[in-house]
Amino acid sequence: MHLRKRAPRGNALMLTLISIAVLMVLVGGAIQFTNYNREATAEKLRGDRVGSCADAARRHLLSRLRLFRATSELQILNTTLIDDPDPSARSQMMTGHYGSPAESTVVSVNAVSMGEASKQSRDIANTVTDSGGTLGGKYYRVVVKCHESAGRESEVEFLFRYGL
Repeated sequence: MHLRKRAPRGNALMLTLISIAVLMVLVGGAIQFTNYNREATAEKLRGDRVGSCADAARRHLLSRLRLFRATSELQILNTTLIDDPDPSARSQMMTGHYGSPAESTVVSVNAVSMGEASKQSRDIANTVTDSGGTLGGKYYRVVVKCHESAGRESEVEFLFRYGL
């Protein structure tokens, strides 16, 4: 009796189903990775936005020194930006630390702690000398922040020298 070998059937179908299943798992992983990446990008953009707002608050305060005269009684900065059509969703630039309302954070800094000494050489032409004999001007430390309506805040602390 002669046994005939059966022709292999159905193997191609099984290989196709397995390869499609593997490809579906890979595509699902790629879609999940893309979703995580999109969320991270959105968070980075929100962080960059509030960071830029804090830098704008610093620049705004420095631009208004002529009005305020840079004294320790420098007015409290509390300005609402027009960065959203909805007034309740607009950001605020203000002086102060994280989590606090707008407060004056302008502090005069001793010139000696900034490296200024009374024996500095300088050109006295077209300058008004002060009583201390230093190069003039006063140093101030200021903290400004930007507060978004969603609750996110960014703070910038900086030093500047104002006056002759």
